[in-house]
Amino acid sequence: MTQEPKSKEQEPKSKGSDKQTTHSSEKKFIQRSLAAIARWSPLGGTSFAFGSFLLKQEWATAIALFPVTAISGVWAAYSKNFIEKLSEIYAERGKKDAEGFVENMDRANQVLNQKLNWQALGFDMKYLKCQMWDCHEDYAVGLREDENLPVNNPLLREVFVPLELSSDSIVAGYEFRNRGEDCQQMQIWGLLERVKQDNRLRQIAIRAWGGYGKSTLLKHLTYIYSTGEYNRGDFRKYKAPKFVPFLLYLAGCWKEITKENPPDLIELLTKFHIGRLSKIKELETVPPNWALNLLSRGDALVMFDGFDEVPPAERAKVSEWLSAEMQKYHEAVFIVTSRPTAYREDYVARKPTASFWIQDFNQEQRQQFVEQWYLCQERYARGGRNTPDVEAKAKERAESLLEQIQARPELNDIAGNVLLLNMMARFHRENKQGAELPQRKVELYQDICELQLGRRASARGISLLLKSINQRQEVLQVVALAMMMEAAKNLDDGEEEGFKQIQRDHLLALLNTSLAKIDPDVNVKEFLGQMVQVSELLVERDGGIYQFSHLSFQEFLAAMEIVKLQQESLLYEHLGLSAWKDMILFYASLVNPTKLIQEALNRHQSDLAYLIYQQSDKRLNLSSSERKALDGLKESVKTSRYQQLEDYLVAKQWYEADEETYKLMITAVGKDVGQGFSAKDVKEFPCDELLAIDALWVKHSDGLYGFSVQKQIYVDCGGKLDFSLPSSKTWEKFCDRTAWKSEGKWVDYPDQFFDQFFKNNFMSVKGHLPYKNFGGVDGERAERSREDVLFSHRDL
Repeated sequence: MTQEPKSKEQEPKSKGSDKQTTHSSEKKFIQRSLAAIARWSPLGGTSFAFGSFLLKQEWATAIALFPVTAISGVWAAYSKNFIEKLSEIYAERGKKDAEGFVENMDRANQVLNQKLNWQALGFDMKYLKCQMWDCHEDYAVGLREDENLPVNNPLLREVFVPLELSSDSIVAGYEFRNRGEDCQQMQIWGLLERVKQDNRLRQIAIRAWGGYGKSTLLKHLTYIYSTGEYNRGDFRKYKAPKFVPFLLYLAGCWKEITKENPPDLIELLTKFHIGRLSKIKELETVPPNWALNLLSRGDALVMFDGFDEVPPAERAKVSEWLSAEMQKYHEAVFIVTSRPTAYREDYVARKPTASFWIQDFNQEQRQQFVEQWYLCQERYARGGRNTPDVEAKAKERAESLLEQIQARPELNDIAGNVLLLNMMARFHRENKQGAELPQRKVELYQDICELQLGRRASARGISLLLKSINQRQEVLQVVALAMMMEAAKNLDDGEEEGFKQIQRDHLLALLNTSLAKIDPDVNVKEFLGQMVQVSELLVERDGGIYQFSHLSFQEFLAAMEIVKLQQESLLYEHLGLSAWKDMILFYASLVNPTKLIQEALNRHQSDLAYLIYQQSDKRLNLSSSERKALDGLKESVKTSRYQQLEDYLVAKQWYEADEETYKLMITAVGKDVGQGFSAKDVKEFPCDELLAIDALWVKHSDGLYGFSVQKQIYVDCGGKLDFSLPSSKTWEKFCDRTAWKSEGKWVDYPDQFFDQFFKNNFMSVKGHLPYKNFGGVDGERAERSREDVLFSHRDL
């Protein structure tokens, strides 16, 4: 037989080609690995394969799929080839898929690390893992997501939506942006990125009312830093510094801080905080000077959540402690969260140098949250399957909810609150027959309570104590009101838990008294267990302390109890108590509010009267006689609301009048003092209020000041009343005419009322006031936009 000539592939290679042969073998190995990865990783499908191999201890297969996760040296050797090959196979998806691959490997590493001996890990790694485990789940509201399955709280990373922050409108001695910067929303990562350039950002206060995600934001930061993701994926663009995170809940540690001989920060972190985390997984003795070194080098991110969770009588002492420790370790970064009133009134020590607000969810954030939330629920309901049909079902249901919110103004108004949006999603998913969402906030809370106290348990085949949902709710109402009454007491006793928490013995006593009136045979401890484990409206904390899953449930249930008792007079003596404000608003939405509004006016609580009136004016369930009585109070509410402004104007107290004008206007758009206006706020500003404020300014300044005066100057300078942005020339001319600028520079607020009054006599310039509402707030371009929107109101 004639032998065929050998092909080039069959010819023996020279010795000098061994290196090429080895390189080719490595390349084929990587290609085979990539082919497997493409089938199983996020680049081509789900990410469960590798984890599955690891969990089954099929190490050879796992290493073949992801050699880099087991042996870091292999990754170093082949990373260049990997990136090149990845680019060849997925040229169009390139960077995004590469990052997805790295993220998948990171997750696989976490699974692999769990197989390692815990004792073999260093202290830092152990600490970070415990801190991560402490905050990796989303416990929003304390409500469960599915109806017939075991508990499956979503992971925080699956549903978290980045929150937008805005700085204080004006804070004495502090302004985050330069005046020339455009107004834009900020994210917490953008602030951390600037820490090294701006030392003011080493102390941050974050404020928001209940349900806006303060705690969730801190948990998000803690999780990302604990897992090391701060410099990977979408977070890489921020270039945030590396930190070791410490997340402490003031509701759980205020007693430590207010002891006669309180611990310093190092002791609080190493003994109290790490002691708490050791309950998750045992941590060894803290290395010497571990916390001190982190704090001194500026490598620590220390977060204190919930200043408002501290009992009112203890807040001053806690604020002093926080301030002292922040000053001592000035290289570290601190974040404190609080509801606005508690921070404004009770944080008496030196406040953090940077202050921000969490903004309402915008349309894009709402959509992102609802879609992510529904995808989690549909995936959990199908054993974790994330296939196109599951995604399609989740998207369909998310769109159904979003369309309903968008079509109903009363729902759209409250959907900016993360908690309420979360509740709407839960209610929407539970009602499979397509029932509409409740029309009002108070009805939403009632439906959620009914869901948790009966319908969900029934669907899961669980029998609850007592015969009806109403009976269970009445028992909790008694507890809620008793806890709210604590806020009305003089909290001089250092052991007092405050109105947001209650000791187990006290709680059992309240439950026992209430249950005895309904069914004395019910076991009180068993009932408490069901309220915690099944209804989840009550939550147990460390040390035998209980609280409602969210303060708003406590406020709603307390209001319901006052309605049941028909004792509105309970509210009258405490109308000025800030801790009762939301409970009073809940109550007002449950009854005919006319008498309550009148009582608020009689007791000079004009702000509260205004809030109740504004809320009630939108109600559709009032009878014609109730509506007539409410309308009859309109002028009284209006007169009372503007009385303080008029008093200042009559006395020619221009600075105070300007401050009061800002307060009236910011509260009219549903924001709190300290926040700024958006163009939307100004565009939708109530015309009757704008005219009333303007009329007072014009009248008592003899035509020198007022928005209408400023409007005429604006038009004379070339401004157009069509909601468009004025040109730079028009804007500069307007600022010069009104003396908002002097020699091209902004007049510093409030200096023009004092020193510069005598030097430049700005106060005699026509149209100079009002100023604080928009002058010098949040960037020059934003100011120009808002002024044009304000002046474009036709009735002005």
